[in-house]
Amino acid sequence: PELRSPIFLAAMQHATMTPIVGAFLLSLLCACHALESTAGAVDKADLLSRVERLEAWVHSGDYESVREVVRLSHEAGEELTTKVASRVRQAVQVEKNKLDDLIRALDRNYGKAAEVNPAAQWAQNSTHIFLSVKFAQRWNAPGALEVENETISFTPCCFNFTAFGEHSMIRRRYHLSWHLFLDIAPERSTWAWASAGRMTVIMPKASAGKWPRLLKVSSAAPKNLGVWQDMKDRWESDLARHAKESRSADKEKEKEKDKDKEPSGSKATKTKTEPDKKPTKKKTKTSKKRRASEDDDEDEALSAEVELLHDCPKSTYVGTSVVEICGQVFKEVVQEPKVKNRRWLIEFYSSQGDGDRESMKGLMPIWRRLADTFPAMVHGGKVGAVDCGLEKELCNSLGIVVPLLPSVYRFADGKSKQWKGTLSASPEDYGSFGAKSDSD
Repeated sequence: PELRSPIFLAAMQHATMTPIVGAFLLSLLCACHALESTAGAVDKADLLSRVERLEAWVHSGDYESVREVVRLSHEAGEELTTKVASRVRQAVQVEKNKLDDLIRALDRNYGKAAEVNPAAQWAQNSTHIFLSVKFAQRWNAPGALEVENETISFTPCCFNFTAFGEHSMIRRRYHLSWHLFLDIAPERSTWAWASAGRMTVIMPKASAGKWPRLLKVSSAAPKNLGVWQDMKDRWESDLARHAKESRSADKEKEKEKDKDKEPSGSKATKTKTEPDKKPTKKKTKTSKKRRASEDDDEDEALSAEVELLHDCPKSTYVGTSVVEICGQVFKEVVQEPKVKNRRWLIEFYSSQGDGDRESMKGLMPIWRRLADTFPAMVHGGKVGAVDCGLEKELCNSLGIVVPLLPSVYRFADGKSKQWKGTLSASPEDYGSFGAKSDSD
């Protein structure tokens, strides 16, 4: 460009005519070029200083300044363009998260978790139990991608898990409390986060063998507990080998017993009896489809129940497994539940100072513990609470005498039954009451 400038052309003309003037013009050209280079360096330094202020401009809403920096970065080279793009994206994401949180705050129950029993699959080998837990109501449904504030405990008899996550802009409390079929070795049990929205658990068995099921009480198995098929196939040969070894060991023991029973000088005769063969029923495609349809209906009912209960305002039991129930959903959730075999134990209390406050205070820890154990004791079992201080109309319609609070009722099969025992009873006693039918 310098070769085409007017100063350069004038210098060339005067150089042939007046050397002194030509030399002066050439020196002036060099000075101008130096000034242009210096100006370019200053511009780049200024641009770098602007890059450091990008986050502040995004957060304050000065988007025109941000656009100008982006435009200049495109002219400054690939390295600076990449740096500016990274800064802008990070700042915009922070603002987006704030705005999303503002939308969530429009929900009056935002921050108050809805209770969810997460879906799980299990498998076993001769020495271990394997669990895969998904933070969703159903295994094939979307759920929380991550959870926080997790609490996981292993005891010889039981596995307990609690964590909080968010899905569909609803905060959820994921909870499992299982009484296992046989004892495990808690000190060697482990867990780890798996792919997004899942965790895996490995629990060593206290003694080797094949469990017929995962939970102590077969009726306590939730509908969303399935088989971890890949893991089952992987360890099938191990279980078969262990079963064969166990049969061989049992035969050896029987032989030793028979030898001990044989009288001296004689040989005991042995007869081999064929085990009774039970008739097997062929499963038809129609029956499989029917069961699959029933499972889908059950999953939909559970999801609908969670959504309904989420609309209820939270009170004393927020953050626990106790489900707080309001009048607008009581009939649909408790009296006429869509969830099959749903059975409720509900405490009626008041947060407004009505009734026996000391008894309410004493019942609270029992009720919280019962909420963790009752679903494992009874299939379809659920523990709830109604704040009559907030739900006066509901309590009056049910005939609940507010001055006599707290009161405990069982709701099952469309009928209700009041607890007549002492309020300081154990969770096990309340659980037994909840498992009974009205005819008992």
